[in-house]
Amino acid sequence: MAKVHVSLTVDWEGEHFRDLDDLRATRAAIQASLGFVVPFTHFICPTYWLPGRRLADPTRSIRAHLVKGDEIGLHVHCWEDLVSFVGLRFLDSPDWNHDGTGHGVPLGAYGRGALAILARSRELLERKLGTTIRGFRCGGAMTSDSVYEALMELGLKYDCSAFPPEVVSKGFRRGSRGNLRDTTGARTELAGFLVDLWGHEPQTSLDRANSLTLRANGGQGITPWTQPYRVHAGGRSILEMPGNGGISDYASARYMTKVFDGLLERASQNDQPLFFNIGCHQEGAGRWKRPLMDFCHARRRELASDAVVVMTVAKAARVSLAALRGRD
Repeated sequence: MAKVHVSLTVDWEGEHFRDLDDLRATRAAIQASLGFVVPFTHFICPTYWLPGRRLADPTRSIRAHLVKGDEIGLHVHCWEDLVSFVGLRFLDSPDWNHDGTGHGVPLGAYGRGALAILARSRELLERKLGTTIRGFRCGGAMTSDSVYEALMELGLKYDCSAFPPEVVSKGFRRGSRGNLRDTTGARTELAGFLVDLWGHEPQTSLDRANSLTLRANGGQGITPWTQPYRVHAGGRSILEMPGNGGISDYASARYMTKVFDGLLERASQNDQPLFFNIGCHQEGAGRWKRPLMDFCHARRRELASDAVVVMTVAKAARVSLAALRGRD
């Protein structure tokens, strides 16, 4: 019988710290339900340290929410001040937010410029937090071809952005984009971007080009059951750790439970490790974190059982790589 390896993630958007108390409460609630210290993987956008943010001591604020065993990964949204810091011309479209800040502009829209944005962002985050960055989650989960190529060139070990379109578009399937409403029934402009990038159909625009991930998956898009896979380009490769359980802004506790229970059932009949990735955003009041807490409480016995291992994404990636090499 295989184990299900569960990773809990937090996306720090690089905007503000108004919801830090909610993040602290979320972690406390999850740990109270499970009865043990839960390691989190924090994907952090480094714009907190840029002059325009005017946040008091970002390093201290972030470190106050890290515990022993946590992982720090890189997260990038193309805020205008970050793009200017890198020295590139700012793009205001395409934009799923339509607010002109750059937050909703896919990193892939910058083409080869994505390499410079990633390199400077990683350097800033490593310098400010005194850590080594090995993993990445793209803003909006928008890791298109040019982003993959940049990540490989920089030597990052894994990406954690592949997102099942059905989380943001009920009724999604091959041949149908669905209704572009997430599992809570809410409509989001991001849905169309994710359906294109992680769906089954080839896309060629820079921001949604998906030839590398389609090739890696034999022409298949991402589903809730997609497990880690290697993406190759130019003699290099990177491991993709799919966010199959979703982010609690879009994924309901019911959806998370359905996927988790399905993976537990598959693990009971399998000798290969399986992986389940769920999370929330730092910038988001308590109700946006509620589904994650509710799922962890509802499945507290299973999460604390011998059938499950809770670990950071980096540790899960190492387990996955060993299993993939064993099948090669």
